[in-house]
Formats: sequence, C-alpha cells, structure tokens
Amino acid sequence: MYHSIKVWKVATGGCIRTLMGDRLYEGMNIQGATGLRNAQKSTLKALGALV
Repeated sequence: MYHSIKVWKVATGGCIRTLMGDRLYEGMNIQGATGLRNAQKSTLKALGALV
C-alpha cells in the first residue's frame, strides 16, 4: 500500500486526479530474489520494486 490523495469533481462524482507519494522501494530490483512469498513480492512491487 502506498500513500495517495484523490481529487474528486463534486458535480459528477468522478476522480480528476490521483496524487501519489514517494514509493519506498522505487526501482529496487528483486528479480531472482529467493525466500520471498507471493504476498511479500506483491507488497514490494506496490512499493516500487521491480519484480
């Protein structure tokens, strides 16, 4: 999970933009890493790691 803020258009209820904060592991290459469960890989990917 990463931090985000959504900007909504009140008149239509539609999302105008999603602003996202820095991802902690942006660009970290974990391809070929051993010992990680699927849930851990998914979390790292959401935080910016290259899976």
